Parts: sequence; structure tokens; C-alpha cells
Amino acid sequence: MKRQPVKIALALTAVLTLAGCSAGFGSDTAVSVEGKDYSVAELQQATAQLNTVSQQPSEPQQVLADLALLPLLDSIFTGSPREATDGSVRELLSAGGVTDPGPATLDAARSRQYQAVLSDPALAQDPAMADAVAIAMNVTAEDVAALDVDVNPRYGEWDTVNGGIAPSVPGWIRPASEDS
Repeated sequence: MKRQPVKIALALTAVLTLAGCSAGFGSDTAVSVEGKDYSVAELQQATAQLNTVSQQPSEPQQVLADLALLPLLDSIFTGSPREATDGSVRELLSAGGVTDPGPATLDAARSRQYQAVLSDPALAQDPAMADAVAIAMNVTAEDVAALDVDVNPRYGEWDTVNGGIAPSVPGWIRPASEDS
């Protein structure tokens, strides 16, 4: 008879633990961007593969930010002469030594390619890119905030003001000034 309450207590603890950890977010999901999920394994692979081809290594949070910004960047570059196709991104990665990029690697690399194009001063002078430049110039903080991005809390939280991943501080951690 004593075993039954223990089994019920253990089952209840397991359910509450799983419910608390997931909070609607799969533990295997690193980020969901506009309904497209990237797993923790895909994020780790993308970070490693991008660090292979990049001169400046980045952390998973930067790769997550690259993935989160991709839909916005795609909307700027789709149909333009600088649209990055999977083939062109694969070529670029292959030249850097990544011959079998994962889906998150391809998407993050495309995002980075678009970001590099946007930072090129010659872009504004290219008449073929006038439409894309006009779209880019009209992107607002509200456009970034409108992106449907859900980040696994272990990596931080989506910062719509800066378009990046900000560290998240659990509610149970308080600054030292609050302890007095």
C-alpha cells in the first residue's frame, strides 16, 4: 500500500518536470523561426561548420540570430541579382572546406551572405539592386519584432530591439542589491 503513493508521486513529479522544462518548447529544438524548427544538433553542427569557414569564430547565439533574421533578409533579396541560392551557398561553403552542410548551416550562411552584401557600400550604387536597397532601407524595429522567433531558453531570448539573442536570467536569480 505504501508503494502506490510513491508511484503516483513519482509520476506526478515526472509530468511536472517535463511540463516545466518544455513550456511548449521541445528540449531538442534550439530555435523556431517562422514555424521552421532547428534542432540543438543542427545548431551545434552549423556553429562548427561556420567556424570552419569563418575567420572569426562565433557562438551558437550568433548562429541563432543569423537564422532568426533570415526570413527578413530573404524578403529583401528574393528576386534580386544578389539572391543567394542553396547552390551558391553550398559553393561558398565548399570553398571553405565544408562539403556537406546541414540545413541550419545553409540557412545561417545565406543570412550571413546577405548581411555582408548589406554592409557593402557599393550596394547603394548598384542600379540593379535599387529595389532591394529600398526594401532594406524601410525595415523597421517593428518588422524585426514581427518575426515569429522562439528561442530555447538555454541559449537566451530573442531581442527584437537589436535583432539578436540576449542572455536570459532566470527569475530566481536576483541581483546582489536585492538581497539586502
